[in-house]
Amino acid sequence: MNKAYNGIITFFLICLFASFCGASTETKCDDPCGKPTAWDEFNKFELKVTTPKDPSYGFWKGQFDKESMDSQIDVETSDGKNIVTGKILMVGGRIMATQGPITEPGYEIDALDAAVLEFQLVRRLLGRSLPKGPTDVHGQRKVDFSDEKTGIKFATPSAEGFIAPPWSVIGDVKVVAPDVIDYHLTLTAASSEKPTGHGGEHVMNFTGRLSRIASAKIDDDMPLDGWNVLGVGVQTRKQGNATVVDYGAAPATATYKKVADLRRKIAEDDYPGEPDPTKDFTGFWKKKCEDAWGLQIMHQGTEGKYSVLFCGPGGCDEHESSGNTFITGDKHYQVVNENEIKTPSGGGWETYRKCTKDMRPVLKYKEQ
Repeated sequence: MNKAYNGIITFFLICLFASFCGASTETKCDDPCGKPTAWDEFNKFELKVTTPKDPSYGFWKGQFDKESMDSQIDVETSDGKNIVTGKILMVGGRIMATQGPITEPGYEIDALDAAVLEFQLVRRLLGRSLPKGPTDVHGQRKVDFSDEKTGIKFATPSAEGFIAPPWSVIGDVKVVAPDVIDYHLTLTAASSEKPTGHGGEHVMNFTGRLSRIASAKIDDDMPLDGWNVLGVGVQTRKQGNATVVDYGAAPATATYKKVADLRRKIAEDDYPGEPDPTKDFTGFWKKKCEDAWGLQIMHQGTEGKYSVLFCGPGGCDEHESSGNTFITGDKHYQVVNENEIKTPSGGGWETYRKCTKDMRPVLKYKEQ
């Protein structure tokens, strides 16, 4: 990610490694996640984010396809002097590809998170200020809404943002064609750096367009020459004597010529293994039982499959982000016995042991 733009993004990224709204520890927050609104049905967007008296900006044009879980995003960021551009693909919600100097090694997923979080925030602002959706907008509609009590929370599997109350949004929304909405919104929110009422405010401008399209699936024949391909999921790396675990992207070890090759790779990875009625893997698994994170393994359906979700103090990945598996025979696991399995890590394997049959133990970091 363009380092000069990090100041804008940092305001929204408060907690890496959380993927669901209920994990918030914020106290000034009755229902920060809210409920889905008609604004969430828009799957194509343009968005420019700026701050007053600051020449830097971020600009994204993207589209998302629910059925295929494909995403395509054009990126443009500037520090006020230099402009950086690039593109992001997410194929099947599992494999990421980037083009252009928009990422930093080891932090490639940040570029995707920035676009997705900002897009989510715009839809949340519209959902809170105009909850009836675009049907409540005739021609041009003024926006003037504030909330003294409830914040706004928005998240991806690898990053999370929170707008603390009090906050307000003003601006206007305009219908320019069926299923096409232009918007200009200004968000004013409390800053944690200074007491509210003493200059402790952040002001952000969001300008762009929302629209709906029938399909945003990426063409299978799209060539990948010049693209950097990365696998997305739970990653582990050594940092000194510690092991760092987070949700991110890692460079692919194979070469792929076109998008269809990535879809074949996903299909191969999705082979769930074979039923094994002699073993029961349900429980919570850790590399060390004193760790604050690990794998929640629980039965799903009647075929003998399991969901395997990575969990930490902030919560667990959503079920939709992890395909169900038999574990036995799945190439992503090596079964030592009913209480010990291995998962891939950095070209090798790491061992997890069943620490408890309780699938929802209390997880918290050790106090220093």
